[in-house]
Amino acid sequence: MDCGAEVEASAGQSLVYGHLEWSVETDCPACGPVLACGRGDTPDDLRARLLDHGVHGPAGVELTGEAEGRVAMVMKVLRAELRLGLAEARTALGDIRAGRYTGGTLPEMARLVHALRAAGIEAGTVARR
Repeated sequence: MDCGAEVEASAGQSLVYGHLEWSVETDCPACGPVLACGRGDTPDDLRARLLDHGVHGPAGVELTGEAEGRVAMVMKVLRAELRLGLAEARTALGDIRAGRYTGGTLPEMARLVHALRAAGIEAGTVARR
């Protein structure tokens, strides 16, 4: 906290109507309760903590069904949703196929799965520990 006190925080991230929302709640003995929240990209320091601790991550994506025949569409979604260049998207696709892709938090990967499904690609989220 700004006052220098050590506090425990409760943090989370959710996918709400296709948008990421995040929150951090603390109860400081000096400052009182503090709530910070937002919509969109989660602050880097909070995202790192969510990936390291708790139920939010890390997570990945698996392709199911006939995804192999739709590589161009999968690449298009990966590039658009993850803001990747062509080479980065190709690497991500290779990692997804190999079962080792860890792209972010569970809500972030749920958003990617939603976009893949909207493009007709069968996919699901996978928790990675």
